[in-house]
Amino acid sequence: MISLRRNSFWLLFARISTLGLAVLFVALVARRLGTASFGQFTFIATIVLIGNVFTSFGTDTLLIREISKAGRVTSLVARAFTLQVVLSGIWCFATFIFWADSLLLIYSLSLFPLTLFSIASALLRAFERMDLFWGLSIINGFIQIICAILSQDLPTLCISLLMGNIVSAFLALWICSASLPRFSLFPFLDFRPLIRVALPFAALATLGILSQRLGILSVSLLAGDAATGLFSAAARVVDGMKLGHYAVLGALLPALSRKALDSKQGYRTAFLGLLGISILIAGVTMFLASPILYFLFGEKYTPAVSLLVVLVWTLVPYTISAFISVDLVVRGLEYTLVKATVISLLMYIVLYIWLINFRGLSGAVWAALIGECLQAVVLALFYFYQMVVE
Repeated sequence: MISLRRNSFWLLFARISTLGLAVLFVALVARRLGTASFGQFTFIATIVLIGNVFTSFGTDTLLIREISKAGRVTSLVARAFTLQVVLSGIWCFATFIFWADSLLLIYSLSLFPLTLFSIASALLRAFERMDLFWGLSIINGFIQIICAILSQDLPTLCISLLMGNIVSAFLALWICSASLPRFSLFPFLDFRPLIRVALPFAALATLGILSQRLGILSVSLLAGDAATGLFSAAARVVDGMKLGHYAVLGALLPALSRKALDSKQGYRTAFLGLLGISILIAGVTMFLASPILYFLFGEKYTPAVSLLVVLVWTLVPYTISAFISVDLVVRGLEYTLVKATVISLLMYIVLYIWLINFRGLSGAVWAALIGECLQAVVLALFYFYQMVVE
């Protein structure tokens, strides 16, 4: 329990620190670009984020679980790095061929340094070096702030962020080389044996990020850049409120993977605690939505107040879904989780298309809330079915 609390503290500290920097970064970008350009940047960043998750191919979660069990750096690290580099090349080539957007292509090149950064972050968490993970997160956050300050428009922002990701990647490499025994990413190894093992994690990660960012993609495609900027402002606030979930779940995964004696009790306690906190945060945010958005983004984003009032309640079903997902992964039931996520994603797609066309931005936030509730129900049904089968 002490180890779990310590790791949760460091992860929470990392999340709080990086959240503050992320909020400052988003606020700077939103105020400088305005709602339309900010919406365009959000769309580009979302595509790159999906690309990053896809090219990671679920190997970050796999590394945390397997390296935690082994207690040392294995050949899995080099294989995962090789796979991510190859997939990043394929993603960037496809972007160049099929997407005629120079800014998207420039920012997509960040996938190569992000590959190294994600491997390093996964290893630090696997070895439970949450202090170093915090330091790396802080450095990366400051680099993004500097990029935002130096950028005057959308093109310079994309170029600056690419350069910043390269710097962060080299710093991550240096930290891991200095702190982890026998750390190595080279030589490149045959990644084909890894594909079958990582496939369920890749499907989970990609489907998960699509579910989380489907709202931004749908609003961008169906309602335009300005509407995307407003929706993104509300969504960013809600994402920031998930810092406790990220911290606790991030600490629980390696603890549950190595079957720590106190991890199950910690799991139950963390679930009930975060569920109560989520309800409290949602209730308070309903009354403070206007000053929160005005303080962070300025007067131009006050129309997003009504969006935030609804969207913040997604925290409650999200808590249920997140804890069930972690438990299924630890049990090795990735394919079960994939099935549940596919069903949830299909429901999301129907809800966003229907409600955005019917009610515009208001429909988008209600689609997000209803979709999150349905996803929690679907995951719970799959989870209890597995409990009965076992």
